[in-house]
Amino acid sequence: MKKKVILYSSIVIMLILAIVGTLVIRHYIYPLKYTSEILEYSKKYNIDPYLILAMVNVESGFDKEATSAKGAKGLMQITKATAQEINQLTNSVEKIDDNSLYDININLDIGCMYLASLIERYDGNYYLAICAYNAGMGNVNKWISEYKVPNSLASTHLKLPFNETTNYLKKVVRNYSSYKKIYKDFS
Repeated sequence: MKKKVILYSSIVIMLILAIVGTLVIRHYIYPLKYTSEILEYSKKYNIDPYLILAMVNVESGFDKEATSAKGAKGLMQITKATAQEINQLTNSVEKIDDNSLYDININLDIGCMYLASLIERYDGNYYLAICAYNAGMGNVNKWISEYKVPNSLASTHLKLPFNETTNYLKKVVRNYSSYKKIYKDFS
């Protein structure tokens, strides 16, 4: 009788831990925030919304007020230089100042537009686009031309010239995979 009580108690405790663990993972590790905005820009720029979620999670942890040591701002960590570059490419007359980069819609719009241009630049290769988002197109182009990295990254088990970019790519891909598993109905 005592063994049955211990067994049932153990099963109940494991179920409770599994439920709590799932809630913690969903709420804290892979949160789902700014969904309507992310879906809007996902459709506008034809980018997988799970990729946008993954990048926002890695870039800012969904903190719209985040600022990096290098001056990148907002959800997708946009620098003023990147914002101005995107404005020139689109012939936009909208003036971007430091404070506007904290605006969720402006930040997601510029970040997704930039990411879409990188995906197009690298012929749909998400991995190279992700690397370029982190390290810049100039660096990625140099790596490709010097054969340090192939045109098609078949796996994230590569050693890129920048450790930061290697780690960034792994984090984004891991987040992307997790978001797709956890939130199957998101898109």
